[in-house]
Amino acid sequence: MNKRILIVTHAPLSPEFGAGQMAINLGEALRDKGHDVTLWCPYPLPKQTRWWQSFQVMRLKLDDFLDTQKPFDIIDIPASFITKKVNQSAPKVVARSVQPDILCILHSLNEHFKRDLKGIILIPFSYLYSFFQIFLVLQGWKRANYIFCLGSLEFLWMKKWFPWWRNKLSFYVNALCTSEQMALTQVKLQRQQPSEEKIRFLWIGRWVSLKGTDILLNFITKWLSLRPQDSFTIAGCHTKTPKQISSALFQSGQLRILPSFTRKELYDLLANHDVGLFTSKVEGWGLVLNEMLESGTPVFATPVGGVPDLQPFANNLLYSFPPTLELVPKI
Repeated sequence: MNKRILIVTHAPLSPEFGAGQMAINLGEALRDKGHDVTLWCPYPLPKQTRWWQSFQVMRLKLDDFLDTQKPFDIIDIPASFITKKVNQSAPKVVARSVQPDILCILHSLNEHFKRDLKGIILIPFSYLYSFFQIFLVLQGWKRANYIFCLGSLEFLWMKKWFPWWRNKLSFYVNALCTSEQMALTQVKLQRQQPSEEKIRFLWIGRWVSLKGTDILLNFITKWLSLRPQDSFTIAGCHTKTPKQISSALFQSGQLRILPSFTRKELYDLLANHDVGLFTSKVEGWGLVLNEMLESGTPVFATPVGGVPDLQPFANNLLYSFPPTLELVPKI
């Protein structure tokens, strides 16, 4: 029986954003099965919205949207967005995770202790805001009929720390849409064997601490001191000059920064690099990991997100991060 389904995402509905890309792919897959699917995101937000107001503004926009709609059979939604209105608008509400929210919040909170004086002064306010975010997540899990964790790691974490919700828990794994898989397969088929003389590394992600930017920069510095002939590209970081990168490294010509790129440019990036790096400390899944693996790029990855679930299916996900001098030239 065909269902009327609403998929809510907290990210813009664009392939540029992981959560948005996941919502688009899920919507297409469900439509292919004959379901009536509506995608919704809260953007754009009012210009005067402050960062600490964003969650409440998004939730209010969602409630206003639901007032204009007929009831849905299923609402697929981040836990923090599950309001009373959401529960009234569908008999089944699925809290589908796109990242381990509580772990991400705790990691961000911990970063305040490492910042400058301004960051330290804001710690009490950060605590309050973080506890508010955690409260919304817990409230959403309580209200949901089902909780879908992203990957086996988050599923096991949830079973350990929230055993009273075990009957609601299950997990799903992530994949790219068919058209993306086909395009990346072409990159794989045309990929040339890397040269041992010069290795080109590629890292893709937002320039935020939970992506392991400090781990990445530490590795780049140490690696180039041993193999100065190699090069690195940091792509999709949304900043032209990450402040943690030394001017000497910029001037060396061994490091390239690409703040953003189109989907077409993604294929060229993957085709023109030899080794992928995945350094996240906390991660939902890491769609970039899928993209690298589908393109045939060997990847060194920290054991977070989708890494353990992808490991059995990807021969090019062979080694943990960081790579060693002995392993890289043999890939």
